[in-house]
Parts: sequence; structure tokens; C-alpha cells
Amino acid sequence: MRVCVLPAVKRIELEDRPIPDVPDDFVLVKVSVCGICGSDLAAWQDSGLKKYPYTPGHEFCGVIEQVGGRISRLALGQRVVINPNLGCDDCRFCRMGRPNLCDHLKSRPIKSNGGLADYVAVDHRMARPLPDGVPDALATYVEPLSCALHIVRAAGVQPGSRIAVFGAGALGSLVGLALQPYDAEVLFIEPQEQRRARLARFLGLRVISPDELAGAGLAGHVDAAIECSGNARAVSQAVEILRKAGRLVLGGLITHSQQADVSFAAITVKELAIRGAWLNPNTFEAAMDLVSASQEALARLPTETFPLARILPAFERAASPDAPKVLVTP
Repeated sequence: MRVCVLPAVKRIELEDRPIPDVPDDFVLVKVSVCGICGSDLAAWQDSGLKKYPYTPGHEFCGVIEQVGGRISRLALGQRVVINPNLGCDDCRFCRMGRPNLCDHLKSRPIKSNGGLADYVAVDHRMARPLPDGVPDALATYVEPLSCALHIVRAAGVQPGSRIAVFGAGALGSLVGLALQPYDAEVLFIEPQEQRRARLARFLGLRVISPDELAGAGLAGHVDAAIECSGNARAVSQAVEILRKAGRLVLGGLITHSQQADVSFAAITVKELAIRGAWLNPNTFEAAMDLVSASQEALARLPTETFPLARILPAFERAASPDAPKVLVTP
């Protein structure tokens, strides 16, 4: 089979490997489609978070080709979507209900390789049956939407809250979808005109450019700011517009090479709460339900599909400023 591998920063290759063995507690999934995530791009561009060589791809679905000897809840030919994050159930963070911070999450051998491949062997608990009415392409939104739900929950959104979201890319758009049930006042800040227009079509939300933010009269009047752009400038702008006792959630990956001109005095004086939101603890099932219920809206998001053989052009397209959601099919 073919596997996408990042052997080093800014390098990407397809390797030929044997189809992985399937232990008793695992299933072998033939990949149908996999999305390229912002964290995949960050690994390619060097976020400082990954060790190389690295096999990317976690927003994927497929069909079960082989079932381990101890598995009875899954069957051959069944369509599944993958929750790639599985805690050990034993460390202090798993016991706290925060498996995304599991001490063994990154080192435990729970899968053979990333989803940008022909096949993946996964722990059977990662494979969730995909509802018949959800197309493969929309199933790729389940994992990132589960992350968006975690971000929104971390922001402590209440009905009537004033929320500013920085970044209207793939993650920011899904955060906007996750905010819909809260009846909050939502404003997006996005530098790319094409993304601003796309978000307006997707959800009908108000969106402005960063240069318009200073004149928007928001300084000190925003309850929660959500950073989804991976841009350090957004952090400093968020600190400026947050009210006293406001909350800033960092959902995007800001690379270590960026510098942020942040007013630490403002953080202290306004008693701002700043926290990260990592992965998708306890939100995957809710995301599956939301994808099922939001198919019409999600279908309005533009996508481009590349074959696995053109993985480098796929990453280059996903990294472009005006990129849609990029999907890869074996």
C-alpha cells in the first residue's frame, strides 16, 4: 500500500509499505477519503510539535476490510469514521475526563499510520459506524467539528454572549457552525476577502477584516474571543477587545516562529482567562449528530479533491491563502 510520509520539514513523500497486520483488538480500514487539516500543514511547515518521520492524516473515513479476532461490534464492509484520539483510560488526565491530555496519547501504538494512505489499522474503539445518510466527503468534517465543539465549550459561551472569532478558514467556519445553537452575537475577523464571502454564504454571519476591527467599537465589549487563524496578531487584537473577565481560547496552532505583541498588563488588569483547546475530548458523538443534521450547510463549503498520487500538490493547495477544504482519495 501507499503511505504519505513527512520525512523532514517541508518534505513529503509516498512510501510503499506492507498492508499492516491486524491485532485482535484492531480493524483494518480501507480509506475512502481523508481531509488535510491545519495541523497536518503545521507538521509539514514545522510547528515544533511533531517528530519526523511523521505520517499525517486524521480526518478520514473508510470501509472495514478486516476485523480482529476479539471484535464483535463491527463487521466487514461497514462504513466507519475515525476518531483518532484515544486515551489510556488510566492516567490522571483520563480519570479527570480529559483524555486529550492523556500521558500516553502520542506514544501508545493505537494506529499504524495516518489516513493519507490506502489502509490504516486502528484500535476498534476509534472506528465509529457512519450513518448511511452521511456521504463520505461530509464524514471528513466529523473530527474537525468535534474539535470545534471543544473550542466552543472552552469559551464558556452563553445565550446573548458577544463572541469574536479570528479566522474564517476550515476550523473557524466549523466553530461558527458549532456556535449556532447558542443564540450568541458572533463576529468573525478574517483578512482574506474570499473567505469572508464564503463564510457569509455558509452561515450568514457578520465578518470583517482585521483592519476594520479598530473602528468597530468593540474594545472592552467582547465576552469571549476564539483564535482559529494560527496568527499571532490575532492574539494581541483579542486581548484589546475583550471585556473585563473575558476569555480567550486558542484553537489554532500558532507556530513557534511567530511573535505576538501582547499587552500582558491588560491581561492582568482585566483578569482575562486564556486557555488552549486541544483535540476533541468527549465531543465526537455530538459532532457526528451535528454533521448529520447540518448536511445542507456543510455542502455549501467548497472542496477540492486530489488523488493520493498528487499529495504534494494537495498540500500546496491546502496551504494557499484562498484554499477550500482539500480532500484526498486513494
